[in-house]
Amino acid sequence: MSKTFIDSATDLFWASGREKSARFAVNFSRNVRHFVLRLTGGCGLLSPEHAAGMKNLEDALAGRSANGTPQPRFSGFGLFGGTRMLRKDDPSVIVPGITEVFPNITSECPEAVFLGVAARTEKTKHSQPYGIIMSSEGNHDFFTILHPTMTAAIILQPGVDADALWDDEYKECIFYCDELRKAAWQNLLVVYNGGGIAEKEILAWAKLGKLDRSNWKVLLIKGSGRKADQYAGDESFLAEHPTVHVAGPDIESTREKLLELGALTWPK
Repeated sequence: MSKTFIDSATDLFWASGREKSARFAVNFSRNVRHFVLRLTGGCGLLSPEHAAGMKNLEDALAGRSANGTPQPRFSGFGLFGGTRMLRKDDPSVIVPGITEVFPNITSECPEAVFLGVAARTEKTKHSQPYGIIMSSEGNHDFFTILHPTMTAAIILQPGVDADALWDDEYKECIFYCDELRKAAWQNLLVVYNGGGIAEKEILAWAKLGKLDRSNWKVLLIKGSGRKADQYAGDESFLAEHPTVHVAGPDIESTREKLLELGALTWPK
């Protein structure tokens, strides 16, 4: 029997308070290389210049090259925010953000699984044809939906009527990375652009890297702007945290570092 649209639909899990979803965690038991790549960075405040430069990161992860020569590509588990931004005045327009990188390389990375972690920071809504609307208030010219391109996603909330914090996303991702690390999995955080929340995640991973230098590696994409650039240019910070690395913004530099840090493998 051929697969239907139901078979390819994203599995959704809702977690309240401190509960953890065993069913969502089961996704990590899939027959995929035991490597977790956590991707974070700029979304709504990403400038057009830095949004355009993000394609180099996509190309490096997807194994793309200008002349079509095969290149190493991402394999393993991709962990990201699991949302998509659409313009309010024209919802057919996707607003560029870090959460588009994994979905844009899905078809080119058959040895990878992409899992989303999203915090419910305000009342959610459902609408056709946009699905679950995660955020629509404020003065932004975009609204945020649950991304339609994921294997599975978990939505975090303190309770049915209580809103989560943006910080909850990266903390939940650290939890999964730590549990898998105990089972000898490898992990890597890649930061492109990003603001205050991304900064907290950079500092958290850098601190954990001091406790376990074989894991908790961080790759900052230099030239991507904001917090990634700030810490990529901080020589004293880099010297104090040897698990924090710098690459980019060109595709070759990014590819070289991703390969060195274990995120890429050669196609079979």
